Amino acid sequence: MQSSSDLTFITNENNQSLLDRFKVLIKDAKYFDCLVGYFYTSGFYALYKSLNETEKIRILIGIGTSSETYNLIK
Repeated sequence: MQSSSDLTFITNENNQSLLDRFKVLIKDAKYFDCLVGYFYTSGFYALYKSLNETEKIRILIGIGTSSETYNLIK
């Protein structure tokens, strides 16, 4: 069994989800640059509180997004 302090793998067990891992990794980031194929506001909403202290956020998205996201960015 993997210990909760072992961050080698993201297993979606308690405190081992991709979202939990991202929140830990980005909470002290000065800059956040991200390249994603698909981007939805629901995913960003799940992370945004961890980016409160971030000076600059840049997200480059592929062609996969919702019309709601496109309109918000536009």
